[in-house]
Amino acid sequence: MFIIDMFREKAEQQLRDIGVDARIEESKEGFGDFTLPCFQLAKLMKKSPTLIAKELQDKLKSSEYFEKIEAVGPYLNFYISQSKLAEMTLSAVLNGSLFSFEKKEKIILEHTSANPTGPIHVGRARNPIIGDTMARILRAYGHDVEVHYFVNDAGKQVATLLWGIRNLPVAQQYDKCDHVFVRNYQEASKLAQEDKKVDNDIRELMKAYESGDPELTEFAKEKIKCMLSGIMESLEKLNIHIDSFVWESSLISFAKELANKLEEYVEEEDGAYYINLRKIGANLQKDKFFLYRKDGTTLYFLRDIAYHVKKSESARYLIDVMGEDHKLHFSALKEVLNLITEELKLRALFYSFVSLPEGKMSTRAGTVVYLDDLIDEGYKKALSIIRERGYEEQDMKKIAKAVSVSAIRFSMLNVQEEKPIIFRWDKALSFEGESAPFIMYTYARASSILRKAGWNGSYKPSFLQHISEYRLIKLISKYPNIINKAADSLSPYVIAKYTYELAMQFNQFYRDCPVLNAEPELKNARLALVTAFKSTMQNLMHILGFNIIEKM
Repeated sequence: MFIIDMFREKAEQQLRDIGVDARIEESKEGFGDFTLPCFQLAKLMKKSPTLIAKELQDKLKSSEYFEKIEAVGPYLNFYISQSKLAEMTLSAVLNGSLFSFEKKEKIILEHTSANPTGPIHVGRARNPIIGDTMARILRAYGHDVEVHYFVNDAGKQVATLLWGIRNLPVAQQYDKCDHVFVRNYQEASKLAQEDKKVDNDIRELMKAYESGDPELTEFAKEKIKCMLSGIMESLEKLNIHIDSFVWESSLISFAKELANKLEEYVEEEDGAYYINLRKIGANLQKDKFFLYRKDGTTLYFLRDIAYHVKKSESARYLIDVMGEDHKLHFSALKEVLNLITEELKLRALFYSFVSLPEGKMSTRAGTVVYLDDLIDEGYKKALSIIRERGYEEQDMKKIAKAVSVSAIRFSMLNVQEEKPIIFRWDKALSFEGESAPFIMYTYARASSILRKAGWNGSYKPSFLQHISEYRLIKLISKYPNIINKAADSLSPYVIAKYTYELAMQFNQFYRDCPVLNAEPELKNARLALVTAFKSTMQNLMHILGFNIIEKM
């Protein structure tokens, strides 16, 4: 049981001991830590809520867990013992148990899966950052997480890329394949719209690839692997890692087998075949989801069904990180999967997209800012800011890299997933407010205190009585509850928000409670608290994917 939940249970047990079975709530600031609204008891006890609260106060006594129990109008408020909370929280942090969770089931989490037709652009960068952070949260919570990238190497977009590489001049001024061949893809897309012959040639290429043409398959694998290496190089700059790549083309044969099993729900239209979700009993905005084109080639929806069935053979809990524009696709996918496999737990983490002040982006149209360019720009801007702040020359480059990477990640995470983001460098790189530099600087401040102190590890939690100390301790004690909430709700934003709040509270403690100049016993207790903060923050920064540095 988590620390805060244990205190809640102690309060409810005290109520049960006097014959009251009720659920208490967290209190508002200034009204204790937990509260019992007595309205819920009025009908049963046939008394006013205010009178009930007063009578309960008279029956209950303070204990080692609660230093005060007080009636305020119709509410009964419980005040946690500060020394007991400090004792339990600091001990749990220092022995590591606060960060330890029981082992849980395996999860396959898929994120990014960008079409290998060009570099990842800023508009899509939120997917890998959210996906990677969600995997870190679930691992911290005790899950065995395998991260997948579903390589979309089948379909018209990849055929367009391959046609463009074969038939158009290849740019020479770039080192990475994704930056080289995206120009071929863009030009081929434009030609296919203007010239029906080009469009037909691309469709024939798609058919040949899906039928397993050996020469084309070898050519495609070589070029797509090169594109993927460029994409992964970009992601690795942001501390994003993939465990397994699953190639869409490898599932075509299996996908056709599944289509045969679904034939009672499949109908034909102009030579193409679709699954009729109305026959399944689904009530979605769209009934028809096509499985085959009229030329016999498979469509993404069918291959995605096959992919999820294959995943379910390795794990029963699957998570897809998807843009909000895929909600209908995901709903239809779940309906079909329910026909094929039982007991599959499939969830999606939907997010809204990122734009720059200049507007939205499109790889196909060529109106993009690539993630590589954003990372490079971030480094230059961070270096400029750090130089102005007077850092040592030997440290500046390391700090600038850490700050820029962490700033990009935090900016993508510190907005609720369903809300869109307009990415602004001035906000992302600010050393004040809700930003990675502010959090990193706060962590470095704690590190500096501990370096100067030379603490021997002894402390007495009872010396921590200041309100700023208590607020920091209580916030640290909530770490496991926050991890639990983020894991259950599939929301990295929960972690980002909590991390900022924790940094804010530490700075309040730093202003209110001198550490190095305090009397010896109080100094040791505060050093224990600084150590607990640093350990908690280190765990959170790792989950957020920050580059952690000790000095800033």
